Amino acid sequence: MKNITKLFFLGATALLMTTSCKKEDDKNTTPTPSPNAGITSCSVNGKPWTSGKTETYTGLDSFPGCEAYMAGDTMTFISTNFSDTSVVLAQITLTPGKVGTYTGTTSTEGGMFYLPKFDETSLFQAFLMYTTSYSFTITKWDNVTRKFSGSFNFNMVSNVGGAGFNVTNGKFEDVKYFID
Repeated sequence: MKNITKLFFLGATALLMTTSCKKEDDKNTTPTPSPNAGITSCSVNGKPWTSGKTETYTGLDSFPGCEAYMAGDTMTFISTNFSDTSVVLAQITLTPGKVGTYTGTTSTEGGMFYLPKFDETSLFQAFLMYTTSYSFTITKWDNVTRKFSGSFNFNMVSNVGGAGFNVTNGKFEDVKYFID
């Protein structure tokens, strides 16, 4: 009877240790990515706007859903809404630490633009017919996974009396960046 009791306690102890280890392992598993990972969202003139996901592409010369490209210390951020091919575009010179808030206008280094459609006319108009003031904040920058997160706002005012674009509540999470 003593042997059965000892075996029972040894078995129960082993089971508890295995279960405890398993629970500990569960805590160390990789978290499920947020459904917003790799996506940009904002409001354009009060209407919701959402990009495609990082590493997805539209048929327009493989224009990305939401990605960034680094060339030296300059980042080009591109987010495309696949349903209407509108684009949020930023080009910003980053500090060595990357995390922080970057502000400016189209008359300073860098800039942000909204293109209602990705075509030559919209691109031409954005660069030549609007003055833009922007705020672009990076809250997380990961050199290992090459992903970053943050927020932005910008206002495009027409220089020729046309309608402008007010882009508010912009946010992006775990957007992949590539080094050129």
